[in-house]
Amino acid sequence: MRFRRVETNPLTPRTLFRSTLGAVLIGVGAAGMIRASVGVTPWDVLTTAVSDLADITVGQSGALLTVIVLAACVPFGRLPGWGNLTTMFGVGVAVDLTLAALEEPGTLLARVALYAVSVPVVCLGVALVVRADIGVGPLEMVMLVATDRRTPLVVARVVIEATTLVLGWVLGGALGVGTAVFALTAGPLIAMGLRLQPAGQPSREAIPG
Repeated sequence: MRFRRVETNPLTPRTLFRSTLGAVLIGVGAAGMIRASVGVTPWDVLTTAVSDLADITVGQSGALLTVIVLAACVPFGRLPGWGNLTTMFGVGVAVDLTLAALEEPGTLLARVALYAVSVPVVCLGVALVVRADIGVGPLEMVMLVATDRRTPLVVARVVIEATTLVLGWVLGGALGVGTAVFALTAGPLIAMGLRLQPAGQPSREAIPG
């Protein structure tokens, strides 16, 4: 079996800064969505479920799940890179620190307002990580494993997202109306965030999620 790393941009101070800043923004925005209690990203439906079940923080849950997913991809010939570690730790630390500092709003209007601010923050963070292009997320790594085996990309992505969401929901994750809203708005917001940044060296295999 031939092992392959995901081909990405070179690891430079610029790409590392972009990736780290993006990871922090993802963590801050994800924490805001969790505190708003109207729905989180499909990935965080799973991380919040594991956090409650294992009695660990959401950041620790996300890091644990990321390690498990990346390790599971290794036997299929896919190896993580430095960008995976940067994103994993950046998101985990940021989400835990923000959750510790942020209290749940007392009114529905305030919760909706917090959610409305948090979603673009997450999407800007994703855009920065994508533009830095020094590593893909855990779900993207699974998608690459699937496409290596000639599964159509769209089919692979839908199945992976749906499986993550259903598994998190079954385990008691924070599923809500906001999860559907995020699914509908994340694409355009991430695209907008990408347009606000100068393009870097494109990679052949790093695919945004």
